[in-house]
Amino acid sequence: MNSADEGGTADESLTDEQPDARDEEPPHSRELERERDSEGEGKGEDERITVDPSLTGADSAGDSSRRADATRATDTDSDSDPTAPGGPPGRDPGRDGPTPGANAHRNWFGILVGLSVAAFLTAAITVLTQDAIEPVLGITALGIGFAAAAGIARTSAPWLFETLSAAWVEHRRSVWVATGMFAVGTAIGIALLFAGVNLLEIVAELLEEELLPELEDEQANGELEFTAMFFIENNSIPFLMAIGGALTLGLLTAFIMVFNGIIVGNVSAAAADIAGVDFILAALVPHGIFELPALFLAAGVGFRLLSRFGQRVLGSRDAFFTRPYLVRTAVFVLFAWLLLVLAAFVEAYVTPELLEVLFADLLEGPEDAPVTP
Repeated sequence: MNSADEGGTADESLTDEQPDARDEEPPHSRELERERDSEGEGKGEDERITVDPSLTGADSAGDSSRRADATRATDTDSDSDPTAPGGPPGRDPGRDGPTPGANAHRNWFGILVGLSVAAFLTAAITVLTQDAIEPVLGITALGIGFAAAAGIARTSAPWLFETLSAAWVEHRRSVWVATGMFAVGTAIGIALLFAGVNLLEIVAELLEEELLPELEDEQANGELEFTAMFFIENNSIPFLMAIGGALTLGLLTAFIMVFNGIIVGNVSAAAADIAGVDFILAALVPHGIFELPALFLAAGVGFRLLSRFGQRVLGSRDAFFTRPYLVRTAVFVLFAWLLLVLAAFVEAYVTPELLEVLFADLLEGPEDAPVTP
């Protein structure tokens, strides 16, 4: 009994005297353990915080929309800028071409509405002054076409505005070059008049000498009528030649611009010396504000074709023709030609009536009075 008790007591005393293993661990070991525990807790919190919102449905529609807009903006900028990172030099603009300006839709909507109003005003004047119904129907249809294009593009087909805007961004430098050439030609024409070269008298002499017999015969037989169709046919020739001039390395396009400028400058200055500047403004401005831009746009297309060809030859452009380029250029050319059509109706049915109202005495004067330029 005593031995057992003593053994038990000895065991208990031995157990009590044994130090705790944890207490015997070095202090730095306990610090490392606490750090591991803390890292484990922090990791769990981080994992809870960084859960993908798309898995929980917490992603908002606004965030998705902003990310999509940023992606589209990046893609558009890369397409519109040939030197943008990630795109090769001379890369053709993307699906919608160069990036439209902030007010592109509003500007093109205003242009189309303005053209439709001009067409309807021309139709109203044509109704009052012409017996034939065909010109009235033609110009009315043109006005409806402009108005319909503006309305449809504004409501359900914004791609039309984007296409026109992209085409203008691509061709505007070439258009300004063509405009400058025309201005140079106009200055040359005026200078020629001061030098004693009067093209108006030269044309009159050609008619008198029957160097243009077909035109003289039509005038004599009363078959020559200055209708809208007459002006459309005659003005479409230089319009198409200005575009096709790219095949002559731009020489024909440049010649058309400069030559037309010389004619307008010389004849206008000569007529203004006889009838006054106000007569020339009334004779040229109503249809000229449509006809000249149409010609400049056509020449711009011709010069741009030459530019793209040069870029392709030099290796800075991957392709000469691309589908987006062809689409927007075709729409651009159609718009320019419709401007030419509107100008033809104005020149045939509005300009003569305006001159009749403002300069009736001058037009009924002597036989050598100037004709409408």
